Amino acid sequence: MLSSEVLLDADGVVVEDVSCPGHGPGWSADEPVTRFGVVFPRAGVFRRRVDGVESVIDPVSGYVQRPDSEQRIAHPTGGDRCTSISMPASALVSLVGDDRLPGGRADLALAIDPSVDLHHRELVARARRGAETDELAERAMAMLGGVLTSLAPNAIGAGFPSGAERRRRLVDEVRQALHEEPGLGLTELARRVGLSPFHLSRVFKQACGLTISSYRTRLRVRRALERLGEGEQDLARLAVDTGFADQAHLTRRVRSETGDTPGRLRALLTRSAV
Repeated sequence: MLSSEVLLDADGVVVEDVSCPGHGPGWSADEPVTRFGVVFPRAGVFRRRVDGVESVIDPVSGYVQRPDSEQRIAHPTGGDRCTSISMPASALVSLVGDDRLPGGRADLALAIDPSVDLHHRELVARARRGAETDELAERAMAMLGGVLTSLAPNAIGAGFPSGAERRRRLVDEVRQALHEEPGLGLTELARRVGLSPFHLSRVFKQACGLTISSYRTRLRVRRALERLGEGEQDLARLAVDTGFADQAHLTRRVRSETGDTPGRLRALLTRSAV
């Protein structure tokens, strides 16, 4: 059953920690959306359908929610956990202007870069530590404004020409497969979607702005960040569990993505100071 914990509700800004255990691969009933917002997944993978358009959502991506739209969710494997940040449209206009409010197909997935991912995780940690409301609201508004003003270039699939919906769906299949089996190689991924490895590599980078290997690494790093936020102490075990060769490999990749070490990030992201 879906559960939501409100971490902040001030000045029209609502930050929620949303968890869903998953209800299987079938589609949920229609869920109405009432506020503008951005959802940042922290763990798990799910499929989302809005206005007949489907997208795969994972910890390397996020999405914009538009009021007066309806969504359906399917969980191909397990559940998910997300951070939701929402505001009334009137408040967003003051941040990004009328012409930058998302519309049309803005519900498609967004690529979330490492700095934005780290900032939303830090926001959750700061809220749980009891940070002042003004600070949290300012952080949340800055994140929403930044994501929305850069919406177009960060939309996964936005680079496809009209009529290339099939290629976007193939890329989504690959992203879902990487979540379920992170070790799958390029040849096997290409076989599963019926493309040559060269063609898949080119199409995937066009859609996501990353090579498949880079996307895989980013997904592993974000799984590691989620565990660090839960207080994981054993970095050697964390490295094995998240698909890195050893602790040194984990540390190098985490530092490359975030600019910081796993130990420092654990202190930053845990619910209470350590």
